[in-house]
Amino acid sequence: MNLIRLLVIALIVYLVIQIFKRWAANKNLQSGDRQKIQEEQKMVACDVCQLHIPENEALQRDGKFFCSQEHLEKQD
Repeated sequence: MNLIRLLVIALIVYLVIQIFKRWAANKNLQSGDRQKIQEEQKMVACDVCQLHIPENEALQRDGKFFCSQEHLEKQD
């Protein structure tokens, strides 16, 4: 009788651990989706130093991208 009780308790603990793992993985996947959306931004290279930056953060003039105001002014 004690062996059966021990096996049932072990099975319950195993199931609780598996449920928690799935819940945690699902939660990480959802936060990973937000990061993926941010990571999918187009990267462009600065015309002066070739530093890659997100397109929405780059300065642009005449179809060229720049990482800073200083590099933008160098092209004048």
